[in-house]
Amino acid sequence: MRNPMISHGGEDGAMTEVALALAMGFFSIMVLTLVSMGGGSGEAKTYEAIRLVQTTQDRPASVLPTGDDQIVIFDGERFFDTDLNPIDPATVSDAGERRIVLAIDPSVRLAQVMAARDRISAVNLVIANLDDRWRTAIEAAKAAGK
Repeated sequence: MRNPMISHGGEDGAMTEVALALAMGFFSIMVLTLVSMGGGSGEAKTYEAIRLVQTTQDRPASVLPTGDDQIVIFDGERFFDTDLNPIDPATVSDAGERRIVLAIDPSVRLAQVMAARDRISAVNLVIANLDDRWRTAIEAAKAAGK
C-alpha cells in the first residue's frame, strides 16, 4: 500500500522545487548584500574636502571683485593677470585679507579647474566664470602672440 504522505513527483514536487529555488535565490542576494556592505580592502577612502563658507546677513557671499582682490584668469592652459600678461600661479598670494578670484573659462573641464586651484596656494580663493568679453579678449591676446 502507498503512503499518502510521500509524493512521487507531480504538482507538489514542482512547487517544492520552485520554493527551494526561490529560497536559494534570496539567500544568495542576502550573502551578496552582506559582503558588499562589509567588504573591501579595509582602507578608508579619503577625499579632499571642499571648504564651504556660510552666507550670513552681515557678510553676504559675492564674487564681485573688491579693491583688495587679485584676479587671476585661467583659460585651461595658462594663467593671466587682468592685463592678460602670463603669470606664474606660484607667485599668487593671499597676503592679508584679500581674496584671490580665479576666473575660469566655462568650457574648462572640472579636473583642470581642480588642478588649477591646487597650483595657487591661497586660502581665501573664489572661483568665477569668465564672460564672453574676457574670452574674446583672451583669444585676441593669443592671436597677437601674448
